[in-house]
Amino acid sequence: MDAMSFLKKYVKTATGCTEPIAVGYATSLAYHAIFNDIIKVDENDNFIFKNLPSEIEIDKIKQISIKTDLNVYKNAYSNVIPGTNGQKGMAIASAMGLFSDPRKKLNLFEGITSESIQKAKQILKNNKIIIKKIDKWSDKPSLDIQVTIEYQVNSKIKTAYVRVQKDHDNVAEIRVDGVILFTGSRIKEVEDEEKFPEKIKELFKVARSITSEEIKEVYKGIIMNKKVAEEGINGNYGLRVGRALQEIAQQNGFENNLITQIQIKVGSAGDARMGGANMPVMTTSGSGNLGIMVIIPITVVGEMKNIDKDKICEAILFSHFITKLADISCGHLSALCGCAIKAGIGAAAGITYLLGGSLEQIHAVINLMAANNTGFICDGAKESCALKLSTAAGTATECALMALNGMKVSPDNGIIFDNAEDTIKAIGQISHSMASTDVEILKIIQEKNS
Repeated sequence: MDAMSFLKKYVKTATGCTEPIAVGYATSLAYHAIFNDIIKVDENDNFIFKNLPSEIEIDKIKQISIKTDLNVYKNAYSNVIPGTNGQKGMAIASAMGLFSDPRKKLNLFEGITSESIQKAKQILKNNKIIIKKIDKWSDKPSLDIQVTIEYQVNSKIKTAYVRVQKDHDNVAEIRVDGVILFTGSRIKEVEDEEKFPEKIKELFKVARSITSEEIKEVYKGIIMNKKVAEEGINGNYGLRVGRALQEIAQQNGFENNLITQIQIKVGSAGDARMGGANMPVMTTSGSGNLGIMVIIPITVVGEMKNIDKDKICEAILFSHFITKLADISCGHLSALCGCAIKAGIGAAAGITYLLGGSLEQIHAVINLMAANNTGFICDGAKESCALKLSTAAGTATECALMALNGMKVSPDNGIIFDNAEDTIKAIGQISHSMASTDVEILKIIQEKNS
């Protein structure tokens, strides 16, 4: 496996929560498509538009229709959109997409002007946007976003349709007035996941062979996510979990404790990201919260123990790998909390790796985390995700230290197997079996807010 190709494909920047951003991205593409009869992509999969649209006229918008799968609907339901002073949900994200450049992909809202945001809010007031969920569900849910725009150009109403599937920036289809202008292929991506190593031993070997260029690529995420954590602790975002933990630690004299520092920094990064900070986060496996969990705990451990930067990057690369292994098994979105479980396992494995753990101890720490954290549910992306991030980061660190101290979970405990690969597969089985739980979670959220 080529580590650099992995990083380019699965470790990307995003500004804000990836589900509503993807809705905004699809909307932006649909609006641009209205003014083009040919759409191409360059070698980096960036869209090329022969004609750029003029600034949108609100009175010419007839309707914007958004349909999403249940998990996108759940995750985008209560999420703060960057730069909006607390506005939440898909509708404002979609409206902002009309004033954004789709070539920025998941950094769509970075640098959007306050004037554009005010115009987007006006679109919401005019009731131009309709949001529906795709009611069908399966035991293996997959991301699905469909945006349709009806817009008047001269005297004609033009209809543009964009579908994003599986990944937040993967465009499956663009068409205007029924004419297909672009279709994407899923074949290579499916092949990539099928070829992803199933054995932790192989991922361990690839991480140990990290190159200087790969170190530079991983280090970008360290710099980025540390800035987000600093913004969270100094700003006024979300529940202010990081700041609350810091104040408690200062009052009680344990501020310099390793686990406390990890919980403060991970919590504050979660506060900023889920509270609407307009700054990019380095994601992993399609999620900024997963990126926070994978990168920050390992970085804090490394810096507090004065470990070489290259070794920290090596451990983070391994953590990205283990998180992706869990992601393939569990699916991208489900009723299980990805940041606590998938990335929590990745962080625990990465910390163990960083502190010189053996392959046997890495298997042990994954089993410890599985025995500990598997019960976390996902009830949508929102400010309180910072609580789960902080708790899981502390648990991941504890489990790493216990594994390094020789602790193991016997395979006669619940879903635990001798080999951590089998344990991860068992978590995946649980994730897929909880599709009906996801439906019930969404039902509770909607009834509560109706």
